[in-house]
Amino acid sequence: MDRKNKVMLAAAIGAVVILIASSVVRCSLPKAQDEAGQGESATIEQNMAEEPGENKDLAALSILESHAWQADGDPSKTIVFKDSTFVESDGKRVRLTAFEVASSTTSSIDVKMTRDGSSSSEITATISIAGGEGSYRVSCDAFQNATSYVQGSASKEPVAIDGVSEPYTTLIDGKTDQLAPAVAEYCRAHVPTATKASFDGEVYLDIKGGSVSATYHCNDTASTILQVTYKDGAFTVAG
Repeated sequence: MDRKNKVMLAAAIGAVVILIASSVVRCSLPKAQDEAGQGESATIEQNMAEEPGENKDLAALSILESHAWQADGDPSKTIVFKDSTFVESDGKRVRLTAFEVASSTTSSIDVKMTRDGSSSSEITATISIAGGEGSYRVSCDAFQNATSYVQGSASKEPVAIDGVSEPYTTLIDGKTDQLAPAVAEYCRAHVPTATKASFDGEVYLDIKGGSVSATYHCNDTASTILQVTYKDGAFTVAG
């Protein structure tokens, strides 16, 4: 996930650093004026459209990232998919694997994998999804703790908000009672195993746009990072 540039705000100190961006840089490309130029442009567009992997079906990836997963019969073994990585855990050890999607359909994803701490070359594998909502199963020979995982239950505990303090609470007009439900709703849909989201003391102020963005870290296996934005009296959350 790409992170926005932030102005560091130490919540314990109470000093707010304001970053004002006063210029906008725009880039433009000249239009082709002759037929040869137009023909070249059309050829480039056609070649780009024919690049393999450009038109991917992201349904399978969405399913992987929005559900909790556990080994069938052994809930201590879990896998979490987030931001082109998956994290496997057996309760004692965590294994991280980064992947790049080569192609995908509604039920499978062809990927190139690189394992954390491994000096070996990329691994090519297929991640397959079977079943339907409530009974999904994800399988891949390259998984390390189990060759397949089944859809698990999202955490039944409410998502707690931790570390929120002044002057951040003043910047969000004291609306911590609205902050918690907004984060909890996002986590239920996108980080189903999280039970806590901790404010890390970093805030980005967009003075011109009138927004306040803060960073939170979830306690799921993948340590998901959330961007919580307050604008016009309401919160929006993104992962």
